[in-house]
Amino acid sequence: MKGKKPATAALGLILAIAFGVPATAAQSATPPDWAVEGEVGASVFFGASDQTTVAAKLGVARAGRAFELESGLSFLYGEATDGEGTTSVNKRSWSVESNVDYRGFSRVNPYLFGSALSSLEKKINLRLTAGAGAKVTALDSGVSRLAFALAVLAEQTLKDTETHGDEELLARWTGELSFKRSFSQERMVLQAKADYKPVFDQFANYTIKAQSSLAFALTRVVSLKLSVEDNYDSRAKARGARDNNDGRVLFSVLAGF
Repeated sequence: MKGKKPATAALGLILAIAFGVPATAAQSATPPDWAVEGEVGASVFFGASDQTTVAAKLGVARAGRAFELESGLSFLYGEATDGEGTTSVNKRSWSVESNVDYRGFSRVNPYLFGSALSSLEKKINLRLTAGAGAKVTALDSGVSRLAFALAVLAEQTLKDTETHGDEELLARWTGELSFKRSFSQERMVLQAKADYKPVFDQFANYTIKAQSSLAFALTRVVSLKLSVEDNYDSRAKARGARDNNDGRVLFSVLAGF
């Protein structure tokens, strides 16, 4: 069937990133450092349409002498109730991501990444991506960190229904900006990240993901977090979604080990 081979190849690369590269890092003389973080959040809005959203995330990071691996799993679910009392599911999505950074150079370092996601609100049954690029660390003082990234990726999207076209296999650019600032010996942490992904020869076809958050540590393990996220997909309405844009505000509890 058309589209199966690219999907299999992309998924294979994601698995290779998640499980293959860390084996190389484990051969270094320096034992790897592990970090695990879990997050559960929710938001409730009242008015003409009552909306409730819950989200859960799990992240695992492993840092070796020259490589750093970050993998994450996230799930989002939301319901909305209109003025007549009818309740419907308006958000349901999940994503799996893996990112491997090489840390052997001072300012510019290569990286590999892969992801898989599904989104009811964006009418995406399954989207697979895999790519490679370079990250530039403009500032890293221990308190503040500013980094830029530029990469190319292959993306395959399987449509939610047969009525909205064939499967797509695209090549995209991706440009990313990330900033992190800690206060009072990391008692409070501010983070911001923006990711822009246009198609190679169709700059009107693009996605933008912007995230910002402020976390306050209650203990060495538990933190409270306020986050704002906005996702834009220029082709979402063409696939049958209500809107190209989708944003949310979440209050979360984090546990890090």
